[in-house]
Amino acid sequence: MNNPTADNLAIAALVLVWLLSRQLTERPLRERSPVGLVLIAIGAVETGWYVTSYPLTWRDGALVAASLAAGVLLAAVRAFTVRLSVREGRIMRQGTALTAALWILGLAQHFLIDTAVAAQLGAVTVLFYFGVVLLAQQLVLVRRAAVAGLTGR
Repeated sequence: MNNPTADNLAIAALVLVWLLSRQLTERPLRERSPVGLVLIAIGAVETGWYVTSYPLTWRDGALVAASLAAGVLLAAVRAFTVRLSVREGRIMRQGTALTAALWILGLAQHFLIDTAVAAQLGAVTVLFYFGVVLLAQQLVLVRRAAVAGLTGR
């Protein structure tokens, strides 16, 4: 493809659909999941490539960091919209419609930074964003299960 921004947006849409389908399906809660780390790694590489061609200002970096902080906050809130249960000795989790809405809201706030930072920076950093907020949500879910005394294998 010739337009890296369009490519990133298409990939972001596919990842969002994939994440939402996984979030809304009842699945076992894992203490660790490699998905967030993989997304962070890919996103870091893409961001690195971008900043070698388009150096960021201090303001650009601060706005991306603010978007990540807002995303982590939304991830923590989103984790409380996920239902936790125990089935056949396993801790299960399943998101709700509010979980999906908060995913979309978080992604929208991340893309809003494109209006104030280096061109297309929101699109370039979206996989990194997904990875960070996915890990944040996972940490809160695991902590919620522990506090609730849910145990599984």
